[in-house]
Amino acid sequence: MSKKTELQADLQRINYLLGRAHLTQEDRSGTFRTFARVMRETNFGIHCAAQIGGKHLQAFVDHRLANGIGSRTVDKEMGHLRAVLRHIGKQGLADNPAYSNRALGIPQGSRKGTKEPLSDAEIRSFQQRAERLGRPDIGAILELQRALGLREIEAIRAGRIDTLLRLHRELTERGCARMIEGTKGGRMREVHPADVGRALAAVQRAREILEASGRRYLLACAKGVETKDLKQAASVYSKFCSRAGLQSHAARYAFAQERMQAYRHEGLSLREARIATSLDLGHGDGRGRYVANVYARDS
Repeated sequence: MSKKTELQADLQRINYLLGRAHLTQEDRSGTFRTFARVMRETNFGIHCAAQIGGKHLQAFVDHRLANGIGSRTVDKEMGHLRAVLRHIGKQGLADNPAYSNRALGIPQGSRKGTKEPLSDAEIRSFQQRAERLGRPDIGAILELQRALGLREIEAIRAGRIDTLLRLHRELTERGCARMIEGTKGGRMREVHPADVGRALAAVQRAREILEASGRRYLLACAKGVETKDLKQAASVYSKFCSRAGLQSHAARYAFAQERMQAYRHEGLSLREARIATSLDLGHGDGRGRYVANVYARDS
């Protein structure tokens, strides 16, 4: 093995041992590739995780900040590296105040959301564009995100006939629906849309497009060609949204604000409405304040 790749290989081995959800492992993998590259570029000849010391952490942070990387990103990367240090028995370094984020010079990032929720007018304009380009499937995916507060991958994976039929049945019978596939950490959750009629219409529209296409999956490549896997499907969707100047995740912002307002009108306290909205979004009951700051902003 090349000395250039020894450190990265060791970090990736530890990444596997650390486990957690697939997306978390992917995030850590990116951090470890970046860390190994920065160590080479800054001429630190370390070849395994056990050699990481305080000077390496400082050099990494300095390099990232000097290259304009945001404080929230660097904070997340340091969290990944500290997980490695704790795993290999270097808790002292991981928890040393001399190498805390503050001591390393990482500015305190704000957790306040910066994205604006998608308006219904923006969604309609996007759907009309998709229709003109012969891509009604993409417009339907965005509406599933908005009507049910879904993450991008969740909405894409919901585009199968058995799932759409189940969602329609559950929304009709109970006014809520279970999200099973594509959820963060594989944790099934129930979504309670504030506007059940809109959710039903979104599911029905997706079903009509899918049945008319004759495909197995709602989302397709150009000219209706089936995507070969989930990674390609996600790429097709995100690129289309990007070209249209739209961030699909902002649909979840609109859902969260609507859901928070509805819970308040139902008589829930602000604290309870935050928690309930967090559960609908799949963030758990301990992330109410986070959801309020990032998504709903106490609407």
